[in-house]
Amino acid sequence: ARSKAAEKGAAALDKGSPSPQLQPEKRGGAAMADEESNYKVEYLDCAEDAPEEERVFTWIARAGKARVTYNSGAVYEGEFNDEKMKHGQGKYTWMAASEEEGAEGEQVVSATYEGEYKDGKRDGVGTMTYPNGDVYTGEWKESKMHGVGTYKYKASDDIYSGAYVEGLKEGAGTYEFGKCKSKLDGTWEGGTFKEGEWQFKDAGSYVGTFAKDGQPIGPGKYNFLTATGDLITQEGAYEMDGEVPEAAEGEEAELPPRKWVGVPVK
Repeated sequence: ARSKAAEKGAAALDKGSPSPQLQPEKRGGAAMADEESNYKVEYLDCAEDAPEEERVFTWIARAGKARVTYNSGAVYEGEFNDEKMKHGQGKYTWMAASEEEGAEGEQVVSATYEGEYKDGKRDGVGTMTYPNGDVYTGEWKESKMHGVGTYKYKASDDIYSGAYVEGLKEGAGTYEFGKCKSKLDGTWEGGTFKEGEWQFKDAGSYVGTFAKDGQPIGPGKYNFLTATGDLITQEGAYEMDGEVPEAAEGEEAELPPRKWVGVPVK
Protein backbone atom coordinates (compact mmCIF):
# COMPACT_ATOMS: atom_id res chain seq x y z
CA ALA A 1 0.00 0.00 0.00
CA ARG A 2 1.18 3.49 -0.81
CA SER A 3 0.36 6.58 1.20
CA LYS A 4 0.52 10.10 -0.18
CA ALA A 5 3.79 10.48 1.72
CA ALA A 6 5.27 7.47 0.00
CA GLU A 7 4.00 8.67 -3.38
CA LYS A 8 5.68 12.01 -2.79
CA GLY A 9 8.91 10.28 -1.84
CA ALA A 10 8.78 7.94 -4.81
CA ALA A 11 8.24 10.91 -7.08
CA ALA A 12 11.33 12.52 -5.62
CA LEU A 13 13.26 9.34 -6.31
CA ASP A 14 11.94 9.16 -9.87
CA LYS A 15 13.02 12.73 -10.58
CA GLY A 16 16.66 12.00 -10.01
CA SER A 17 18.27 8.89 -8.60
CA PRO A 18 21.76 9.11 -7.11
CA SER A 19 23.33 6.50 -9.34
CA PRO A 20 23.54 8.52 -12.59
CA GLN A 21 24.35 11.73 -10.73
CA LEU A 22 27.13 10.58 -8.43
CA GLN A 23 30.41 11.74 -9.91
CA PRO A 24 33.62 9.66 -9.76
CA GLU A 25 36.70 11.29 -8.29
CA LYS A 26 39.98 11.65 -10.08
CA ARG A 27 42.16 9.39 -7.99
CA GLY A 28 45.62 10.58 -8.95
CA GLY A 29 46.67 7.60 -11.05
CA ALA A 30 49.40 7.38 -13.64
CA ALA A 31 48.14 10.47 -15.45
CA MET A 32 48.76 12.58 -12.34
CA ALA A 33 52.07 11.01 -11.35
CA ASP A 34 55.01 13.32 -10.66
CA GLU A 35 57.65 13.36 -13.38
CA GLU A 36 60.97 12.16 -11.97
CA SER A 37 63.47 12.44 -14.82
CA ASN A 38 65.16 15.12 -16.95
CA TYR A 39 65.11 18.12 -14.68
CA LYS A 40 66.89 21.25 -13.53
CA VAL A 41 67.30 21.89 -9.79
CA GLU A 42 67.73 25.30 -8.19
CA TYR A 43 68.14 25.40 -4.41
CA LEU A 44 66.24 28.20 -2.72
CA ASP A 45 67.84 27.98 0.73
CA CYS A 46 71.28 29.28 -0.28
CA ALA A 47 72.71 32.69 0.44
CA GLU A 48 71.70 35.27 -2.16
CA ASP A 49 75.31 35.69 -3.29
CA ALA A 50 76.04 31.93 -3.47
CA PRO A 51 77.77 30.95 -6.73
CA GLU A 52 75.69 29.14 -9.34
CA GLU A 53 77.59 25.87 -8.91
CA GLU A 54 76.28 25.73 -5.31
CA ARG A 55 72.69 26.51 -6.29
CA VAL A 56 71.96 24.92 -9.68
CA PHE A 57 72.22 21.22 -10.49
CA THR A 58 70.82 18.62 -12.86
CA TRP A 59 70.14 16.24 -9.96
CA ILE A 60 68.87 16.41 -6.38
CA ALA A 61 72.17 17.17 -4.66
CA ARG A 62 71.07 17.35 -1.00
CA ALA A 63 68.24 17.87 1.45
CA GLY A 64 66.68 21.33 1.52
CA LYS A 65 64.24 23.55 -0.32
CA ALA A 66 64.49 23.66 -4.10
CA ARG A 67 62.66 24.46 -7.32
CA VAL A 68 62.76 21.57 -9.79
CA THR A 69 61.80 22.19 -13.42
CA TYR A 70 61.10 19.04 -15.42
CA ASN A 71 61.50 18.46 -19.13
CA SER A 72 57.72 18.49 -19.62
CA GLY A 73 57.47 21.97 -18.08
CA ALA A 74 56.12 20.69 -14.76
CA VAL A 75 57.54 22.40 -11.66
CA TYR A 76 57.96 21.26 -8.06
CA GLU A 77 58.87 23.82 -5.42
CA GLY A 78 59.34 22.53 -1.92
CA GLU A 79 61.35 20.47 0.50
CA PHE A 80 63.52 17.36 0.03
CA ASN A 81 64.80 14.97 2.69
CA ASP A 82 68.21 13.31 3.11
CA GLU A 83 67.06 10.53 0.78
CA LYS A 84 66.60 13.24 -1.89
CA MET A 85 62.85 12.68 -2.06
CA LYS A 86 60.03 15.20 -1.75
CA HIS A 87 59.33 15.43 1.95
CA GLY A 88 57.54 18.17 3.88
CA GLN A 89 55.66 21.08 2.32
CA GLY A 90 55.68 21.49 -1.43
CA LYS A 91 53.75 22.48 -4.55
CA TYR A 92 53.74 20.51 -7.79
CA THR A 93 52.40 22.13 -10.96
CA TRP A 94 51.56 20.11 -14.07
CA MET A 95 51.69 21.90 -17.43
CA ALA A 96 49.94 21.14 -20.72
CA ALA A 97 49.89 22.59 -24.24
CA SER A 98 47.47 25.47 -24.64
CA GLU A 99 44.38 24.72 -26.71
CA GLU A 100 43.66 28.38 -27.46
CA GLU A 101 43.79 29.48 -31.06
CA GLY A 102 47.04 31.23 -31.90
CA ALA A 103 48.80 29.91 -28.80
CA GLU A 104 50.57 27.00 -30.42
CA GLY A 105 53.65 25.95 -28.47
CA GLU A 106 52.59 27.76 -25.30
CA GLN A 107 52.00 25.91 -22.04
CA VAL A 108 49.34 26.53 -19.42
CA VAL A 109 48.78 25.16 -15.92
CA SER A 110 46.92 21.85 -16.14
CA ALA A 111 46.74 20.78 -12.48
CA THR A 112 48.33 21.52 -9.11
CA TYR A 113 48.96 19.85 -5.79
CA GLU A 114 49.96 21.93 -2.77
CA GLY A 115 50.50 20.35 0.61
CA GLU A 116 52.47 17.71 2.44
CA TYR A 117 54.77 15.04 1.01
CA LYS A 118 56.36 12.03 2.65
CA ASP A 119 59.16 10.02 1.04
CA GLY A 120 58.31 11.28 -2.44
CA LYS A 121 54.53 10.82 -2.27
CA ARG A 122 51.58 13.03 -1.45
CA ASP A 123 51.04 12.23 2.21
CA GLY A 124 49.42 14.36 4.90
CA VAL A 125 47.10 17.28 4.20
CA GLY A 126 46.98 18.89 0.78
CA THR A 127 44.86 20.33 -2.03
CA MET A 128 44.72 18.89 -5.53
CA THR A 129 43.18 20.85 -8.40
CA TYR A 130 42.57 18.49 -11.33
CA PRO A 131 42.65 19.26 -15.07
CA ASN A 132 38.82 19.18 -15.23
CA GLY A 133 38.53 21.77 -12.44
CA ASP A 134 37.61 19.36 -9.64
CA VAL A 135 39.23 20.22 -6.29
CA TYR A 136 40.01 17.90 -3.37
CA THR A 137 41.24 19.24 -0.03
CA GLY A 138 42.02 16.81 2.73
CA GLU A 139 44.18 13.95 3.85
CA TRP A 140 46.43 11.84 1.61
CA LYS A 141 48.43 8.66 1.98
CA GLU A 142 50.88 7.33 -0.61
CA SER A 143 49.49 9.76 -3.23
CA LYS A 144 45.87 8.64 -2.74
CA MET A 145 42.99 10.39 -0.99
CA HIS A 146 42.96 8.68 2.40
CA GLY A 147 41.38 10.03 5.56
CA VAL A 148 38.93 12.92 5.78
CA GLY A 149 38.48 15.43 2.99
CA THR A 150 36.16 17.46 0.75
CA TYR A 151 35.84 16.88 -2.99
CA LYS A 152 34.15 19.55 -5.14
CA TYR A 153 32.99 18.59 -8.63
CA LYS A 154 33.37 21.47 -11.09
CA ALA A 155 30.90 20.31 -13.76
CA SER A 156 27.96 19.51 -11.47
CA ASP A 157 28.67 21.61 -8.35
CA ASP A 158 28.26 18.41 -6.30
CA ILE A 159 30.23 18.25 -3.04
CA TYR A 160 31.31 15.23 -1.02
CA SER A 161 32.64 15.69 2.50
CA GLY A 162 33.73 12.68 4.48
CA ALA A 163 36.08 9.74 4.74
CA TYR A 164 38.21 8.09 2.06
CA VAL A 165 40.23 4.88 1.98
CA GLU A 166 42.79 4.48 -0.82
CA GLY A 167 41.01 6.94 -3.10
CA LEU A 168 37.44 5.73 -2.56
CA LYS A 169 34.63 7.02 -0.34
CA GLU A 170 34.62 4.74 2.67
CA GLY A 171 32.96 5.28 6.05
CA ALA A 172 30.93 8.30 7.14
CA GLY A 173 30.27 10.98 4.54
CA THR A 174 27.78 13.43 3.02
CA TYR A 175 27.21 13.97 -0.70
CA GLU A 176 25.25 17.06 -1.76
CA PHE A 177 23.88 17.30 -5.30
CA GLY A 178 24.52 20.76 -6.74
CA LYS A 179 21.41 20.98 -8.90
CA CYS A 180 18.61 19.59 -6.73
CA LYS A 181 20.30 20.21 -3.34
CA SER A 182 19.33 16.78 -2.06
CA LYS A 183 21.87 14.99 0.17
CA LEU A 184 23.07 11.48 0.87
CA ASP A 185 24.24 11.30 4.48
CA GLY A 186 25.46 8.05 5.93
CA THR A 187 27.87 5.17 5.37
CA TRP A 188 29.88 4.57 2.19
CA GLU A 189 31.62 1.41 1.07
CA GLY A 190 34.03 1.10 -1.85
CA GLY A 191 32.87 4.44 -3.30
CA THR A 192 29.16 3.54 -3.11
CA PHE A 193 26.51 4.89 -0.74
CA LYS A 194 25.58 1.91 1.43
CA GLU A 195 23.22 3.03 4.19
CA GLY A 196 21.80 6.24 5.59
CA GLU A 197 19.46 9.12 4.88
CA TRP A 198 18.57 10.64 1.53
CA GLN A 199 17.39 14.16 2.33
CA PHE A 200 15.14 15.82 -0.27
CA LYS A 201 15.17 19.61 -0.39
CA ASP A 202 11.91 20.84 1.14
CA ALA A 203 10.43 17.33 0.78
CA GLY A 204 11.44 15.19 3.75
CA SER A 205 13.76 12.20 3.57
CA TYR A 206 14.17 8.49 2.97
CA VAL A 207 16.16 6.29 5.38
CA GLY A 208 17.36 2.84 4.43
CA THR A 209 19.93 0.76 2.59
CA PHE A 210 21.12 1.28 -0.98
CA ALA A 211 22.39 -1.15 -3.62
CA LYS A 212 25.56 -0.72 -5.68
CA ASP A 213 23.51 0.87 -8.49
CA GLY A 214 22.69 3.72 -6.09
CA GLN A 215 19.01 2.82 -5.74
CA PRO A 216 17.22 1.99 -2.46
CA ILE A 217 16.81 -1.69 -1.66
CA GLY A 218 15.27 -3.59 1.23
CA PRO A 219 13.66 -2.13 4.38
CA GLY A 220 13.39 1.63 4.83
CA LYS A 221 11.10 4.48 5.74
CA TYR A 222 9.92 7.83 4.42
CA ASN A 223 9.72 10.88 6.68
CA PHE A 224 7.75 14.01 5.72
CA LEU A 225 6.54 17.09 7.53
CA THR A 226 3.02 18.29 6.83
CA ALA A 227 2.09 21.94 6.39
CA THR A 228 1.11 21.99 10.06
CA GLY A 229 4.47 20.62 11.16
CA ASP A 230 3.33 17.07 11.89
CA LEU A 231 5.73 14.24 11.04
CA ILE A 232 4.42 11.53 8.74
CA THR A 233 6.41 8.30 8.60
CA GLN A 234 5.77 5.30 6.43
CA GLU A 235 7.80 2.15 6.87
CA GLY A 236 8.15 -0.47 4.20
CA ALA A 237 10.63 -1.97 1.78
CA TYR A 238 11.88 -1.63 -1.77
CA GLU A 239 11.33 -5.04 -3.30
CA MET A 240 12.82 -6.23 -6.57
CA ASP A 241 10.32 -6.33 -9.41
CA GLY A 242 11.56 -9.49 -11.08
CA GLU A 243 14.31 -12.07 -10.89
CA VAL A 244 18.01 -11.19 -10.74
CA PRO A 245 19.52 -12.23 -14.10
CA GLU A 246 22.65 -14.33 -14.28
CA ALA A 247 25.81 -12.29 -14.67
CA ALA A 248 28.67 -12.95 -17.05
CA GLU A 249 31.77 -14.46 -15.50
CA GLY A 250 33.71 -11.87 -13.52
CA GLU A 251 30.81 -9.38 -13.59
CA GLU A 252 28.03 -8.51 -11.16
CA ALA A 253 24.40 -9.08 -12.10
CA GLU A 254 22.36 -5.98 -12.93
CA LEU A 255 19.57 -5.68 -10.40
CA PRO A 256 16.01 -5.39 -11.68
CA PRO A 257 13.88 -2.32 -10.90
CA ARG A 258 12.51 -2.05 -7.38
CA LYS A 259 9.08 -1.00 -6.16
CA TRP A 260 8.07 0.46 -2.82
CA VAL A 261 5.77 -1.67 -0.67
CA GLY A 262 4.74 0.36 2.34
CA VAL A 263 2.80 -0.24 5.54
CA PRO A 264 -0.43 1.79 5.44
CA VAL A 265 -0.23 5.06 7.39
CA LYS A 266 -3.10 5.63 9.75
